[in-house]
Amino acid sequence: MDRPRWNIAWGVVFVVSVVGVVTAAGWAAAEALEERRSAAAARDLQMASMTIETADAVALLGGQPHVDEVASAVEHLATDHELALHALSPQQAARADELIDQIADCGRALLGPGADGPAAHDHRELHDLLELASRRAAANAAVAERQAVTAVAAAAIAVVLGAWVLGRTRRRQRYERSRAEASLLAGRRMAALIDDSPDIFVVLDAADRITFRSMSADGLLGPDAVFGDDLVELADPGDQQAFRALLGRSDADERSEVFRLAGPTGATGWFEVRVSDLSHDPLVDGHVVTARDISDEVHLRDELERLANTDVLTGLPNRRILPTALDGAALALRGDGTMMALLTIDIDGFKVINDTLGHLAGDQLLARVGDRLRDTVGPDAVVLRLGGDEFAVVISGIASESAALACGERLLQVLAEPIRLDDRLEPGNASIGVAVTADPDHVGLLLGEADVAMYAAKRQGGSTVVLFETELSTTASRATHLTRALRAADLDREMSIVYQPIVTALGSEVVGVEALLRWTSPEFGGVGPDEFIPLAETSGEICRIGTWVLGEVCRQIAAWTEMGIDPDLTVSVNVSPRQLAEEDYVRQVLATAEAWSIPPSRLAVEITESVALEQTGLARTRLEQLRRAGIQISIDDFGAGYSNLGQLLRVPFDVIKIDRSLLLTLTAMREQGGNDPSGPCAIMEAIVSIASILDAPVICEGVETEQQRRSLQASGIRYVQGYLTGRPAPADVVTPRLVAAGAARPVPALVLER
Repeated sequence: MDRPRWNIAWGVVFVVSVVGVVTAAGWAAAEALEERRSAAAARDLQMASMTIETADAVALLGGQPHVDEVASAVEHLATDHELALHALSPQQAARADELIDQIADCGRALLGPGADGPAAHDHRELHDLLELASRRAAANAAVAERQAVTAVAAAAIAVVLGAWVLGRTRRRQRYERSRAEASLLAGRRMAALIDDSPDIFVVLDAADRITFRSMSADGLLGPDAVFGDDLVELADPGDQQAFRALLGRSDADERSEVFRLAGPTGATGWFEVRVSDLSHDPLVDGHVVTARDISDEVHLRDELERLANTDVLTGLPNRRILPTALDGAALALRGDGTMMALLTIDIDGFKVINDTLGHLAGDQLLARVGDRLRDTVGPDAVVLRLGGDEFAVVISGIASESAALACGERLLQVLAEPIRLDDRLEPGNASIGVAVTADPDHVGLLLGEADVAMYAAKRQGGSTVVLFETELSTTASRATHLTRALRAADLDREMSIVYQPIVTALGSEVVGVEALLRWTSPEFGGVGPDEFIPLAETSGEICRIGTWVLGEVCRQIAAWTEMGIDPDLTVSVNVSPRQLAEEDYVRQVLATAEAWSIPPSRLAVEITESVALEQTGLARTRLEQLRRAGIQISIDDFGAGYSNLGQLLRVPFDVIKIDRSLLLTLTAMREQGGNDPSGPCAIMEAIVSIASILDAPVICEGVETEQQRRSLQASGIRYVQGYLTGRPAPADVVTPRLVAAGAARPVPALVLER
């Protein structure tokens, strides 16, 4: 049977089936309705019987039954009982009819005029029969309803199934029609898509002839391209052999290669070329060459690589380029005595600039340093920024170590020239480490050696150049271990404070003491402050240690006060730039003093001359806040650095402390000149004279001989500190002297004698 006739036959069967199912559903629904009516009629007879039963009971008790209700019940019992008793068997229905008539007669007797009421009558049997009839009718109705629902569901399923089959048949017919149309349009559509694609498609047959080319290929191939070799010749000469090999690979579709292709117009670009072997496909019968222009991707990759290897702030190559630069310099070593050098450069005091002037000023400083380094080194050198404030210079063709040091000195001199940061001039002082080699195999060690030398320059106070020597490795190793031990140090167990008196030059009366830190390491034993303080500065541990020192000093001042020692005695505490850079340093100092009930005037903060002259911005503000709170500010080590008292006018301070090195230098100069070293010193007199204009007392540190004391006294210096007048000692050793001094004659605090 063909498909149209089969569809008609199936439709007739489907309609007949649906009509039959719907008819069955209607019959079942009617049957269910009739059974529900039967159950309701049985319940109505039951209610009427119960009404008469109730009235009968009322009459027996001597009451008066409700006439209307009894009459209505009698009338209901007198109607046709067939519907109500439909679900009972014939015997049960006959017995129920008999009982209904008896109960109806009972009701009529209750309605008789002047009747005293009928005799007691049993209604239970009729009640049970009517209950049975009601339940059976309800059960029959439920069965019929389920049958009706089943029939309706079957009809619905039949309708849905029929609709699905009919729809599927129609869809299949449409699909078969559209398939034929699609197969006609497929080739045309594919050709349009290929021509619209920016990718280039070329088909080469077994004879290496071009049998198909997309429109996008015309701009690259030109009109004269006929063979595969014409495509190969578009590549650079050095790549043509690889290109030809790719075209001949049987597994070429598993990989792609990138070639730089140049068209007949001279335009060039980077193309990803893939070859697929479709010679087994009769529609293609050849190798399909696909070329995708990835010039933008290549340029973007090159730009990303350049950015990844360039420091954004300075425009210099970054640390990633260092191995390449070192390898390039190593290749230039020819074994003719020439050397290569690596210089690492670290900006001195950069963190202070960042913390006081802000990160924007720090960025400006780094950019200027980068410009100066780039402008100073020659074309054979590579300047890099390693990160933070650290730079590196790789130099090829160095004649000797002295030449490398000379290059470092030249860079140091160029960087030391003041750098303008907005409206300020800041020095660009740096520490430079130099490592040199003539052995290409040694190049990998240069960075570590240059860093060791650079940190040695830092330990020497900065602004210097240090050439790596083997001994520096030992020093660096000790510094590393000391730094690690310092970080793990239990300050209460390992640190201690000694106090050195500050006395009058004339009578040696104590006017104050300076707190000096000492460290006894369980691993290294006693470590001098000249060694561990710079390490604490570099590692940042100085802040933790400084907080501990301040607490211990305040505790000792409180103990001395309880002993009755001069309540105006001032204790000096050394402060580092890192502490001044802390945001809450002033609050911390004042809170600690308050916790020990110490007036701020009992404390003096000492900062070195070089640090004082570098303090600007927030650090200077914090010094002024300390001074306003009553804490004295002392300029320590004056004469060891700038030796320019006029520059100190812009720094808030109360006391000047002359460094021991200046005292020794001036003493030696007078001895060499044949002058009396115990007589007045003109330079000391000048310092006292200028300091008096600033209303600042002058203290000279490092006084070790009576001759020095007499010279200082003759020069007008009123206060001295040194081994001559008192060595640093623990508090329990210094305390008796303070008690004796207080008992002999109270000495005014130093700040009161400005």
